[in-house]
Amino acid sequence: MSRRPEVRCVEEEGPLGKLIIVPKGLENVVPDTTAISGVDPKGEHTIYRGYLITDLAENANFYEAAYLFLYGQLPCEDELREIKRKIDTYRAQVPEKLFDALKLVPATHPMYYGSFGVLFLGQYYAPEWRFDDDFLYDHALRLIAQLPVIFAAGWHLSRHGTFIRPDPGLDHPRDVLRMITGRTPSDLAARAFEVSLILYMDHGFNASTFTVRVIGSTLSDMYSAVAGGIGALKGPLHGGANEKAIEMLLDAKRRAEELGKPLEEYIEEYILEKLKRKERIMGFGHRIYKIHDPRTDVAAKYIRQLKDGEWWLKVLKRAEEVMWREKRLPANIDFYTAVLYYQLGIPVPMYTPVFAMGRVVGWTAHYIEQVKNNRLIRPTEKYVGPTGLKYRPIEERCRR
Repeated sequence: MSRRPEVRCVEEEGPLGKLIIVPKGLENVVPDTTAISGVDPKGEHTIYRGYLITDLAENANFYEAAYLFLYGQLPCEDELREIKRKIDTYRAQVPEKLFDALKLVPATHPMYYGSFGVLFLGQYYAPEWRFDDDFLYDHALRLIAQLPVIFAAGWHLSRHGTFIRPDPGLDHPRDVLRMITGRTPSDLAARAFEVSLILYMDHGFNASTFTVRVIGSTLSDMYSAVAGGIGALKGPLHGGANEKAIEMLLDAKRRAEELGKPLEEYIEEYILEKLKRKERIMGFGHRIYKIHDPRTDVAAKYIRQLKDGEWWLKVLKRAEEVMWREKRLPANIDFYTAVLYYQLGIPVPMYTPVFAMGRVVGWTAHYIEQVKNNRLIRPTEKYVGPTGLKYRPIEERCRR
């Protein structure tokens, strides 16, 4: 196994005392502890509250995983019934005024619908924020239940003027996939979608989760913190990678067909051409998984069972071989969910919102953990700009 880069911190005196200069991007820097999720000591697996992520994705349902994240343990039967009842009930209670407001949002990237809708919910449900347990957990469940509805409704309203209302009689993952695609999914499709949500629920102090914790550390409300997380996840270096990955694969597919070549063979030529042009290959590389992302194994199991699964896996594996040989970069979960969501008929612009539908579980759990043992997150900067400049009137500084 390759060794992670050594953290090199430099100490120097600053105007207010000793400064610790850490690597740019905070790589390998530990700003706090968490009991929610992390990586095992060997760097091979992600752990959710003590359980391997692959174990939970294979065996748990969405409600069990959500309960584990929020409450720290897997639920008993009565606890499972209660969290299921709340999530299913809250999913069908999105305020009608929010749907009216979403009709006015332009048809842009659907991540904007989530940011807009979450902030709306914060004003609607909790204009005066509190920090007692019942209040925090109740609003966490509301966000988990209603964020998918906001995304699906915003997507359809901005394009068709209508949307599919939630059905509280269906399990959460099945209903969410139905609202996105417009058709009731098969048991296999619903389970594949559910597994992807579990795989995406959390991943340590990733960019969006850290954003949520920073906002929470100011004692702002959970809705504002989650809206910030959505903004961070929107970036192509974080949540947007699965969209870019499928766009690349579909472009390669089109070119292969034009050339009369099988994609599982042409994909190597396609990637090598992009690397020669120094273009980024999305869906590869990870700050934590340097050799293999175990989440891809779980996703591959469901890709294999869906339409053209064996063929897609040949394409993915060939691409992995090329990228490992050329760049020593493993595929990450986004490369695999890109294909999985394509098989499920999810519109490409909705891939990152689906990521958020799973990650909101982790966001809310981290928000609660942060505010219950809080210290304002406020690093110190090292200023490297000019000094000693003096103001001059505009007629002096702009002489021609």
